[in-house]
Amino acid sequence: MVIRRATKDDAIAIANLEKEAFSDPWPLKQIIYELEENPCSRVLLSLSEEGETVGYLDYMVTFDSSTINRLAVASSFRQQGVATALLIEMFEDLKKEEEPVSYSTLEVRLSNQKARKLYEKVGYHFIVMKKKYYDDGEDACYLVKEL
Repeated sequence: MVIRRATKDDAIAIANLEKEAFSDPWPLKQIIYELEENPCSRVLLSLSEEGETVGYLDYMVTFDSSTINRLAVASSFRQQGVATALLIEMFEDLKKEEEPVSYSTLEVRLSNQKARKLYEKVGYHFIVMKKKYYDDGEDACYLVKEL
């Protein structure tokens, strides 16, 4: 597996992952914005040995914090360490930021037990429940990891 920074050329592959992974996928326009225009955004891409896009992680860095926006892995590559590898790469990248980054945050659906276990495994801790956070009314768990 190879992990690298994503570019605009990866936008369609990312959009395909979005459609597979999320009930509310980001439109291509949003993905291109993250890749090209959002100065706070960092996007990592995971590629299989054959060069297939199998996962991606979109996060932002603002001042002394980082926030995960999206993390998606192709269904045929789940439970194989792709998401963990992307998160570890993000932690390494955060250490290289010009301004020190003290913590990372994210929201995850209350019902998404697998994702919650993954985040806990890499050191995130539950802080608070955000009631009716998602458009469909589902609650979100707000998690934080000190770096």
